[in-house]
Amino acid sequence: MTQLEKEQVILNAAMDCFSELGYKGTTIERVAKRAHVGKPTVYQLFESKLDLFESLVTFVLQEMRTEAENAYVEGASVEANKQAMIDAIVNHQQQHLFILKITEETHNLKLQEMQELRTRIEKHVVDYIKNLLETRLGLDVSSSGIPIDVTAFLLFRTYIALIAEWPLIGDELDLKIISQAMLKLL
Repeated sequence: MTQLEKEQVILNAAMDCFSELGYKGTTIERVAKRAHVGKPTVYQLFESKLDLFESLVTFVLQEMRTEAENAYVEGASVEANKQAMIDAIVNHQQQHLFILKITEETHNLKLQEMQELRTRIEKHVVDYIKNLLETRLGLDVSSSGIPIDVTAFLLFRTYIALIAEWPLIGDELDLKIISQAMLKLL
């Protein structure tokens, strides 16, 4: 098995562990056992549990970015590309729920390093959405005249609210409804 393949196996095992046990309940030993590798192998690739978590988050965000970029069709209308890109982001809902669950847990635990990571993740996502809106859709302000960075932030927060918070007070929403709600912001 190559180093890249080992890393992927460990990241998959880490996703399972973090999803089932949360950040606090996940240990390098549990990840290693789930990945069928030794603890030293995990430590060769990742310095700590935080480093492993950061790498997993980076992987998931990169996957989302690739899906959104692949959804863009040269020559298609702006509206069609808006829809396709929002759909691509929304369709990664389960992976995003994993990130939201863990970052929320760590926020509640008041772990300073995780709060800093959460802030970096949120800034990265908002910056990415802003860049996507500017470069792929050619927007500098939304249709309502709101600056594009504010629109990017509202899209991100709307997405989080609809997938993670709405089910606490209402029925879980269909992905199509989430997508339509986000499009209204554009």
